[in-house]
Amino acid sequence: MAAHDAAAARALPGPDFHHVLQWIHQIAKPAIYVEIGVHSGGSLTAVLPGTFAIGIDPEPREEFIPPGIQIYRLTSSEFFRKHDLSSILGGRAVDLALIDGFHLFEQALEDFCNLERYMAPEGIMAVHDTIPLNRETSSRQRVTEFYTGDVWKIVPFLSRYRPELTMTTVLTAPTGLTLIRGFDPAYRHRQLHRHIAGYRDLDFDDFVRYRAQFLQTIPNLRSAVEVFCQKTAVQSTRLSGVVMPSR
Repeated sequence: MAAHDAAAARALPGPDFHHVLQWIHQIAKPAIYVEIGVHSGGSLTAVLPGTFAIGIDPEPREEFIPPGIQIYRLTSSEFFRKHDLSSILGGRAVDLALIDGFHLFEQALEDFCNLERYMAPEGIMAVHDTIPLNRETSSRQRVTEFYTGDVWKIVPFLSRYRPELTMTTVLTAPTGLTLIRGFDPAYRHRQLHRHIAGYRDLDFDDFVRYRAQFLQTIPNLRSAVEVFCQKTAVQSTRLSGVVMPSR
């Protein structure tokens, strides 16, 4: 774990993703925040006073989670199957969300689809682990403690099939943080499902080979993150439907 952490810090120097998430909270000042994948609660420390926040995780370490945050001890799939998020939020939309749950591409995509239905028009969604470190730690079967799985595939997938979205990836340790805007809560997500298999079979070599085609990045600086979070940045940073080969 320590060796992988050190390698990630060398590859992506500067503040880690918890700091970047803190910047986003401070810049966007979300009224509603939803987090999938609470783990030990480190990312929840970024929540500002006055923000209504919920966390979704089947095994959270609740002793480290800040008070006042509603925790649902469920997988994200179970949560959205059993609960109406709109009712929990009193009909309000989600201003900021983080996907950092089960680290498989299709699960990250499912989490994205479930959350988009509740996102505010100018909301921001962050997806962690979109710059894999190496082949070993990005395999679909977990064999290391440091692990991203193949979450990275959500970026080329959405770039191809949802080109109207605005996406950028912050070059932050340990494994990047992709920010997304431009949601359509009425989008019919079922049409995306038939394309999943071709992306599921991609591997780390495909990431290395095609990353320059689909991964739009910004430096790990608060000023760069602030530009993306501004409403006027949506049109100027929109991707143009990058096509990446699938299998």
